[in-house]
Amino acid sequence: MKFFSMSDRGSVRAENQDCAFVTQVRSKSCLAAVVCDGMGGAHGGRLASELAVSAYMAELRRTLIASSEKKPALAPIMDAACKKANAVVYGYSIANTESSGMGTTLVAVTLRGRSAEIINVGDSRAYLIEHKTIRRITRDHSVVSAMVERGELTPEEAEHHPQKHLITRAVGVDPEVEADHFSVTLRMGSKLLLCSDGLSNTLNEQELLALCLESRHPDRICRRLISSALERGAGDNITAAVIQA
Repeated sequence: MKFFSMSDRGSVRAENQDCAFVTQVRSKSCLAAVVCDGMGGAHGGRLASELAVSAYMAELRRTLIASSEKKPALAPIMDAACKKANAVVYGYSIANTESSGMGTTLVAVTLRGRSAEIINVGDSRAYLIEHKTIRRITRDHSVVSAMVERGELTPEEAEHHPQKHLITRAVGVDPEVEADHFSVTLRMGSKLLLCSDGLSNTLNEQELLALCLESRHPDRICRRLISSALERGAGDNITAAVIQA
């Protein structure tokens, strides 16, 4: 597996409130990645995403390494790590009134071999790229996504809806959080892309696909994704993490 992550504050924002991390847990033959997009005004969003990434990864690594099983079930471990991140961010916001209401999206993957477990909260996304096609794995927790599911909007109308950025679920906003879970199997040459909405709202899926097919090197892909979004004026922070099977 090859992997890389990259983040940029974009062309408009004064601060980068996204955070990403990719690491290996060699003792369990696992690769883990997480992307968070913070919210909360001032520095609250940056702090929320950093706290969530740190808490999530620390709990994931701790639980994986502590397991007596050679191949522990990944889904419950990831769910517990997400709940730990939620508790840390929520606890901080309660203890520090200046950070009240802060929260963050979270999308994460853990791979063992070519089996991938993915979770998400909010509207940061995971895409699978294989056979020159792109498929969004995750489902946005947003006002507009719910309207599309109810048949009130078409996907095309949703792209330009004024409430497009309103999410209905986030890490750290409430005492408890529920993440959605997905399982996928990668083929040789497949890629996983995790990204914040700063990227997916700036480049459409076919553009993401074309850029991901340009190279087999995740670092080059991430740099091209970020630079292409910046060329478009990127009105939000941009983050991408790419894993190549």
